[in-house]
Amino acid sequence: MIIMHQKVKITTLCENRTPGFGLLREYGLSMVLERGNKRIIFDTGSGTGLIVNAKLLGIDLNSLEAVVFSHGHYDHTGGLKNLLEKNSPLPVYAHPDIFNKYIYVQGKGPEYVGPPWTKEYLQELGARFHFAREPVELDEGLIITGQIPRVVAYEKHEPHFLRKSEGAFVQDPIYDDQALVAESPEGTIVLLGCTHAGLINTLRYVTYLTGKRKIYAVLGGTHLLNVSESRLARTLEALREFDIKKVAPCHCTGFRATAALHQAFGENFMLNRVGSVFKFG
Repeated sequence: MIIMHQKVKITTLCENRTPGFGLLREYGLSMVLERGNKRIIFDTGSGTGLIVNAKLLGIDLNSLEAVVFSHGHYDHTGGLKNLLEKNSPLPVYAHPDIFNKYIYVQGKGPEYVGPPWTKEYLQELGARFHFAREPVELDEGLIITGQIPRVVAYEKHEPHFLRKSEGAFVQDPIYDDQALVAESPEGTIVLLGCTHAGLINTLRYVTYLTGKRKIYAVLGGTHLLNVSESRLARTLEALREFDIKKVAPCHCTGFRATAALHQAFGENFMLNRVGSVFKFG
């Protein structure tokens, strides 16, 4: 059970949108979490904005202690090479499936959409991979969920995502999807990458891991971009069970779902883009 409560600061380093001021936008996501004496980067974006945005936002990449990957897609792992060129060796926590990522493209067939470099090359640059399917405790009150159980019937995986199995392409349920959970004085904070496991699946698993019914804040990609109206409505209804006080969706949430979350949470909705800073405690 998570018991330590320390102040938490989260800075969005890479995202689809920026407020301007020289910051770079990209299709991707990266957030830096500071908690106590820990500084961890959650995803590294697609590789375009990480270095420039870190400099403009005053984030010292050399001070980062570890990388946590939400899953293997390039828009979350693509900045690792640039980061390692600034700071290495560096522990990288991920699910073992992150390098087996493909997508079916109409008229072309399967295309690779995982990390842009091989595991071996990244290791040469200083990546120290820690692969796990189970939850990983980085510090007391700071955990990676590991592989998330799929129990919500309406949160189905998308058939165009593929992986290789015994030389053939099969559907990829994206079991590598995971979240980062931090305890703060205000409550449980959940960082999401793309939430391919499903938003409600993910949050229910977080409450199982923490032993707490309530979640204070949820930040990141929710993968509600192309869901049906029915699924969006059911998701909004199910979110009530967690008594969430703050939401900061971004990346793959999509305009329609973002607007719906804004309407549902009102003043507890927080804009999340490059340069956004969130403090808890």
